[in-house]
Amino acid sequence: MTPKTTLYMVVCFLQLCIVKGQTICERQIIAEWRVEPKHVVMEWTLRRNICTDFYSECWNVNKNITKEDKNLSVPQICPVQLQLGDSLFISSEPSFQSYGMNLINVSKEEFINCPKTIFLEEQQIFVCQVRGLHKVDPTWLSVGTHYFAELHKRGPHLCNMGLRLNVTVKQQLCQETPNAPLCSKHGRCLSHVWEKQYSCHCFSQYSGKFCQNFNVCSTKPCHNDASCIEKSEGTRNSYECACPPEFSGKNCTEIVGQCQPHTCFNGNCSNVTPNTFLCECDKGFTGKHLRDKI
Repeated sequence: MTPKTTLYMVVCFLQLCIVKGQTICERQIIAEWRVEPKHVVMEWTLRRNICTDFYSECWNVNKNITKEDKNLSVPQICPVQLQLGDSLFISSEPSFQSYGMNLINVSKEEFINCPKTIFLEEQQIFVCQVRGLHKVDPTWLSVGTHYFAELHKRGPHLCNMGLRLNVTVKQQLCQETPNAPLCSKHGRCLSHVWEKQYSCHCFSQYSGKFCQNFNVCSTKPCHNDASCIEKSEGTRNSYECACPPEFSGKNCTEIVGQCQPHTCFNGNCSNVTPNTFLCECDKGFTGKHLRDKI
């Protein structure tokens, strides 16, 4: 064993001694799509941000664990989620820079078990060994989940100690056309930490994949316990009120019958059609025939 390798192993041991207790990764459970992409820097180090339990530590959520999820509970750098178009930079731990290491793209199985010493050239993330700050080429950051792991031909294999990274890249499905506003400006483009993409979460009066539909019934246009039925007429939404037997009119505000003396006790009666009338209330009264005080 060369002095350089011995020194490197001592440095690794000291790093592992620094890492005490469990790391709970800080993250947002729900993220909102950013209009502008951003640069994300991941520190390639064993000194901090190494989690083990896939849910409670790495994702900081409570969730029922499946057998497949349990397999992912291995020491690893806190996973990262990116928007499509974000830039990812890997910053190598200074103590590694004189030694150098390879960062390779691996399968999920290799991520769990750590890759062997032999790897294909096309798996290599960087053409040179990792020293300092390196930008990950966008070709490695397509939509989906990617697994990166450390590998070098000599010295200890630090992948088992936690030098591996789970990267998820998400796209947004919040625009009806490329130039359309997100969620038609009637909602928010959000993604839960476990969802594979960003999608629209509409404001209360809107619906549809892009929040493009106005739910006119949410404004409660039908009166007197009538039912509101939404209807689509061309590009606009309309509604129809199913009135109780004693009421009529578009919004069920007209009473079936004709004005008679004292029909409206505290207000004015006016015939709307040959078959319906309205009571216009005096201040402080309400009800079908204006008998009720407010």
